[in-house]
Amino acid sequence: MGLFARFFGYKTGVAIYTRPEPIASTPAEALPAVVRAVNLISADIARLEIVVRGTDGKVIPDHPAASILTREASRWQSGFELRRFVTAVALHSGNGLAIIRRANDGTVAELQPVPDGAMNGELTESGIVYRIGNTTLSSDQVIHVGAYPDPLNPAWFRGPLDAARFCMNMAADQESLQSSLTKTGVGKIQISHPGAMSDQTVQAIRDAWANMHATAEGAARPLILREGMKAERLGGDSASNMDARRYSVQEVARAFGVPPEMLFQQGGGALSSQAETARAYVDSALSAWIAAWCAEVQRKLCAPGESVSMDTTPLLRGNLKDAGVSLSKLTLSGIMSPNDARRYIGLDPVDGMDEPTVTMPGGSSAAANQGGEDNA
Repeated sequence: MGLFARFFGYKTGVAIYTRPEPIASTPAEALPAVVRAVNLISADIARLEIVVRGTDGKVIPDHPAASILTREASRWQSGFELRRFVTAVALHSGNGLAIIRRANDGTVAELQPVPDGAMNGELTESGIVYRIGNTTLSSDQVIHVGAYPDPLNPAWFRGPLDAARFCMNMAADQESLQSSLTKTGVGKIQISHPGAMSDQTVQAIRDAWANMHATAEGAARPLILREGMKAERLGGDSASNMDARRYSVQEVARAFGVPPEMLFQQGGGALSSQAETARAYVDSALSAWIAAWCAEVQRKLCAPGESVSMDTTPLLRGNLKDAGVSLSKLTLSGIMSPNDARRYIGLDPVDGMDEPTVTMPGGSSAAANQGGEDNA
């Protein structure tokens, strides 16, 4: 019987299971901005290159930890899929977990992700222990990536949706309200009469409006008012709808640390360039997740003295126009070599272009003067 069969009750070696509840267990999880934020962060964390360096600071090629998180994490899942799944679960519920399976010689054989809610952690005198049913695992047997720390439990984490529950629920309620108003076609209407009306008359008018006009199909029917009655629209216009949508996106952006312009598909954000947006995204959204993954991998999958990092260069390049202007100035001023600039934009190096040279106007004389001062 396989590991998942023992832990989760599966009869096959592959973890195939069905969820008894809908995928979006809370209204906030179904918000488009939440879906986009989770997909952005989890996919970017999964595609970043993992680099392991030795005690001398040099990159260790084909390190087992880098290989298992990049190529095949298990018999049925790639490293990209594992990192994306674990990060997405952590973004939803706060705790992303994967079981470390080792071979007889102690090397890591597989990393198998844990479904959301199947495992819990507890802080004991001997350290953190993880429990799946009646099975207990030590901390060195589990990769644990978390979102926001739980002030009441040092061994557990809270997700952005839980940490910002009030704002997330308000954003979900606004989306539901706008959906209801949109279905009526005209929004909310106030009907007034100059004279007094009985309760039966008020109820009759209310029922007639609900049956005849408060639907998308009845929006085009003419509204006939008699006896001096007046109808006035109360909100529900496109401007208020856009304000509500903008508010929900901004709240989601704050909770997940993603720049709002990356959640608005049409763009139009406040940042001045794509490079600036990418820098803000990496600094505020990805940096914490990168640190969490690197700390777990370094602690549980690497030897003492080895360090782990993720290369964020592909995310910070921006568009070729902005990057080209900056790289050209750095190369002409001698700060970077031509091959350094080529590597930055993903091109192969060229022979004879590894040394920085000063070719800007006035740069050669400045370099010569500097060389003369050094010789003196």
